[in-house]
Amino acid sequence: MSGVVLKPNQKIIIKPQSQFYSGPYETHVLSINGTRAIIQTPYDQGKLVLLSVGTTLEVTDTTGKLQFTSQVLDRNFQGSPSITISVPVSVPAVKRAKVITVTSGKGGVGKTSVVINLAISLSQQGLRTFVIDADLGTANVDVLLDLEPRYNLHHVVNGEKDILDIVTEAPGGIYLVPGGSGFQFLADLDASQLRYVVESYKKLEAYADMILIDTGAGLSKNVIDFVLASDQVIVVTNTEPHAITDGYAIIKVISEYKSRPQCSLVVNRAEDKAEGRQVGERMTSVTQRFLDMNVQFLGYILEDRTVTKAIKQKRPHILTFPNTPFARGINNIARQLSQSGLQENMGKKSFFDKLKELFISS
Repeated sequence: MSGVVLKPNQKIIIKPQSQFYSGPYETHVLSINGTRAIIQTPYDQGKLVLLSVGTTLEVTDTTGKLQFTSQVLDRNFQGSPSITISVPVSVPAVKRAKVITVTSGKGGVGKTSVVINLAISLSQQGLRTFVIDADLGTANVDVLLDLEPRYNLHHVVNGEKDILDIVTEAPGGIYLVPGGSGFQFLADLDASQLRYVVESYKKLEAYADMILIDTGAGLSKNVIDFVLASDQVIVVTNTEPHAITDGYAIIKVISEYKSRPQCSLVVNRAEDKAEGRQVGERMTSVTQRFLDMNVQFLGYILEDRTVTKAIKQKRPHILTFPNTPFARGINNIARQLSQSGLQENMGKKSFFDKLKELFISS
């Protein structure tokens, strides 16, 4: 990208580093003068956001593809209130968030608990991590985190709220996008409505390093769509025979698609290290032999009685019992994910663009 990166009338989102205003605020560019942009002063609950000269701003466009750090250079209160900000001549390629869908062949294997604690472990490693609760049947991430969000994805789909309005700060430094039936309605929207909703969701990619999507269990079309649109899918199973069979079944479905993400496996609630390794290695070997598919074994998580205690307390296990076998297993898996690196936005389609195509083609 070369030349001044903003244009007149372009909509942008600013997030101030201020003790009084946190944002984000949506506004638009009034004019460009060299490497300076005059933008409309945003409002917060009907009142002007009085940003001081020198305030640092994080600036993104509404697609999330443009992102840079700026500074308030001047303010003007005559006529239409405005502020002048600095604008770079060029911006390096933006790293988009890596989207990981976490699913399972059956319920009851501890998938949601894995998602929550994995997100917190990634956050502790310095990655800004979002969790999207997309379990259409029993969305309950907020319950396990002892949160009561006022809004969820359904309000975004209906146009009542922006995606950034519903993002909720959660314990452990993570961010939750509450569930509900928001994604369920995507299939019923027309092309223009769908475009609006997806562009709204894409804003998350400008703020996150990692996005974990907690889906429902099983082989529904919604689950498969999330899987196919993501950068990586993690299948969670436990050591019970029917859980292993159902986990293999969902991997088999994924294997039938030519364009598919990296598939990984996590074995939860193993009695000991030997059982965890045995189940993981057996499943990856079978998928390689019969499905000709390379499934990455991320690791195992040992059975831990303190998990039930943490759930009853509505506290993330990794924060309440950080030195337990469960926490050590989670941290090991998180380290592997963080070391795999984040994808740069080099023309690759984002998760939400791919999801839109999947819904349109259905």
